[in-house]
Amino acid sequence: MLTAPEVIDLEVASVLRRAAASGRLPDRRADLAWNDLIDLPLRRAGHRPLLRRCWELRHTVTSYDAAYVALAEALDIVLVTADARLSRAPGITCEVEVLR
Repeated sequence: MLTAPEVIDLEVASVLRRAAASGRLPDRRADLAWNDLIDLPLRRAGHRPLLRRCWELRHTVTSYDAAYVALAEALDIVLVTADARLSRAPGITCEVEVLR
C-alpha cells in the first residue's frame, strides 16, 4: 500500500489552491484532483514520530521532504519521488527511486 506522511494532504491542497487561483488549473479540475486524493488508497502516517529525524536532515532537505525521507527510513521502504535532487541529498539512508 502507498504510504505518505499526513502532511501530503496539506501539500496537495496548497498546490491545487495555487494552481486554481493563478488560472493554471480550472476549479473543476482542482476539485476532481482533490477528490481523487481523498479517495486514493493511501496510508497516512503521523509525522510527530518522525520529527527528530526530520530535524537531523534540516541542513540537506526541506522539512516536508524530510518527513517523506524519515518515513521511508522508519518503514524500510523505497521513497518514490520525481525530485532527482532529493535522491542525491547527503545523509539519506533509504533507497530512493526517481520517476522519469
